[in-house]
Amino acid sequence: MDQVTKVKRHLKQEQWKALINDCQSSKMTVAAWCKVNGICEQTYYRNLKRLREQLCETISIPSESLENPTTFKKIEITSPLPSTNAGVIIHLQNATVEIYEGTCLQTIQTVLSALKSVC
Repeated sequence: MDQVTKVKRHLKQEQWKALINDCQSSKMTVAAWCKVNGICEQTYYRNLKRLREQLCETISIPSESLENPTTFKKIEITSPLPSTNAGVIIHLQNATVEIYEGTCLQTIQTVLSALKSVC
């Protein structure tokens, strides 16, 4: 390709960059912007695609992301699940309190204190 053709192509690309920026910065839809500016919507999208493809060619992807893909590892749960059987069940007129094995002493004291003030 000769120098004149390269320059013409470059100028046309710069022109489309400006038009696409103008469209995207306007608060109009692409269809409305194209209609106002007398541009065929297909032409707009074709040039947008070309510019994006050129940009993708110039952007380099770090080689480390290609060499070290993300991996996932299954993690086994080792802590025991709480018992589903309540160790203590307290039935009141308007409520039932179930205290399970392994419940923190401070939590039990707080609940019993709250019950004492209510009852």
